[in-house]
Amino acid sequence: MPPVKTKSFLLSASLLLLLALPQPLVRAATPAAAPPPKGMAASHGDAEKVVVAKVNGQVINMAQLMRKMSEISRTEHGSEAISPLLAQEIKKEATNKLITEELAYQKAKAVIKGVPPERLKEKIAQVKKRFKTEADFQHFINNQFGDEKEFENQMQRFETIQMFIEQEFDAKIKVSDQEIKKAYEAEKRQLFVTDELVQVNDLVFFSDPKAADSVAKAKQVRQEIIDKYGNDPGKLPEDKNFALQKGVTLDQTKNRSLFEAARVLKPYKWSEPVEMDGNLHIVQLIGYRPAVNKSLAEATPFLENQLKQGKRQAMVNQWLAGLRKGADIQLMDLTQ
Repeated sequence: MPPVKTKSFLLSASLLLLLALPQPLVRAATPAAAPPPKGMAASHGDAEKVVVAKVNGQVINMAQLMRKMSEISRTEHGSEAISPLLAQEIKKEATNKLITEELAYQKAKAVIKGVPPERLKEKIAQVKKRFKTEADFQHFINNQFGDEKEFENQMQRFETIQMFIEQEFDAKIKVSDQEIKKAYEAEKRQLFVTDELVQVNDLVFFSDPKAADSVAKAKQVRQEIIDKYGNDPGKLPEDKNFALQKGVTLDQTKNRSLFEAARVLKPYKWSEPVEMDGNLHIVQLIGYRPAVNKSLAEATPFLENQLKQGKRQAMVNQWLAGLRKGADIQLMDLTQ
């Protein structure tokens, strides 16, 4: 079946990423944290004692920087070879993110006088639920945060910022009926008023569709696909008597007989032989989407939420961009 688009929100060690999201959720357990990219020295003794930067007097240490660099290397560059030049770019990006995160927390902390224990406990419980086992959860904590104490500290910082955003921004976000209507019209044919979609693999036989032996041959090939080729028609050897068309989206009018035969199938099941345009077909259902016909009123809750999230994102981005104004930021020379 074709993938259904969903919104997936991930919790990473980066608070900067999380600031724009409406609630903290967590990704699945990640692979072991990558070592610091080459080009970034890791031989400064006790990394937690090595000062990388100071933000209004608050220290950012080498351990934080190394974790952030590993995170960026893993999430943004994957298995890409890290050259010395790229390592320096990653270091700069990691440093900037840590500074922005610290400034955001300082700003929020000045307004929010503590996170209620029950809220923090609930949010941590939500994170834990995303993991199958306690071992998976601990693996995530160790890779992303170093230990459980640091994880809880980062969650507390994040919730402080979240509470600040809720208090300072959310009440100011308004969406008009005109904005909702405009969004509805823009997305109407993609999301709210769509035709029934049927997608198939179509095996066409070049034989008399009314002959009994043609029907028998089609059924025989169908069974071979299931039994011999793991239900994958692409593994069939070439044959001059039939041809495979993969990923065909059937037209409800032009391909009416195939459309009706396929739409009632379960995913990856095969139809009985069907005659169309003088040929015999068997089709395998690989994608189905029912028709959608949502009115503006029905779509309004979804659109209002989407528009509010977009405005919230813009407000948070603007807030983040202005955090450095007037801040005392000191970057340490680590070459000595």
